[in-house]
Amino acid sequence: MKSQQSYQVFLDREQLVRAAAQRWMELANESIRARNSFHVALAGGATPKPVYERLQRENLDWDRIHLYWGDERDVPADHPDSNYRMVREALIDHVPIPEANVHPIHVLPDIETTVEEYRQVLDNLHRGTNGHPCFDLIMLGVGDDGHIVSLFPESSALTVTNTPVVSVYVEKLNSWRVTLTYPVLNTARYLMLLVSGEAKAPVIARVLGSDTERRYPVQKLAPSGRIEWYLDEAAAHELQESS
Repeated sequence: MKSQQSYQVFLDREQLVRAAAQRWMELANESIRARNSFHVALAGGATPKPVYERLQRENLDWDRIHLYWGDERDVPADHPDSNYRMVREALIDHVPIPEANVHPIHVLPDIETTVEEYRQVLDNLHRGTNGHPCFDLIMLGVGDDGHIVSLFPESSALTVTNTPVVSVYVEKLNSWRVTLTYPVLNTARYLMLLVSGEAKAPVIARVLGSDTERRYPVQKLAPSGRIEWYLDEAAAHELQESS
């Protein structure tokens, strides 16, 4: 991940959120001007949530913005662990986005049917040069084990290259997930990685430092677009100490 990569370190999560929301709006407006639409895959988790809440207040062309999800837990849409529910409560319920522009991963009783339905949704996206769906932006968090979306260490999904979305059983969490795969992540025009908190400091120091072992899922990204990291000082402090 050496090409087209940059990172910024902010004093705290509040400043990180403000900058990430501003960048989200810039990319949305640029994409709408260039292609008349903005297709973004959203992340779950505690750090992206206040970004969505901040976007409530902004004057965006929601008629041309399309929301998707990078991954989803195998739970109903109204479950507290649902990424869709989080985004709906933090953003969708507060902005005039048409329901037709909201593309959740509909969790069905059979997880493979869930995967196939979402694959069909992604078929409507513009294709990159590698033939995979091309998002204008994919938002990602990074776990303290280096996972992104539901691509966890030692997961079978890490080696999937022939489909944009798969189901995966996460043994350490004893749960099924549906997740985008590397070919889609690597096709996106922009990847925005949001990382906050001291628990993330060791993995950030290795991923953005001198570690070349590529032991973490996030290190296996090989994008054709641009990666932008947004870190708070707590997450970046070991990186700064080693630089």
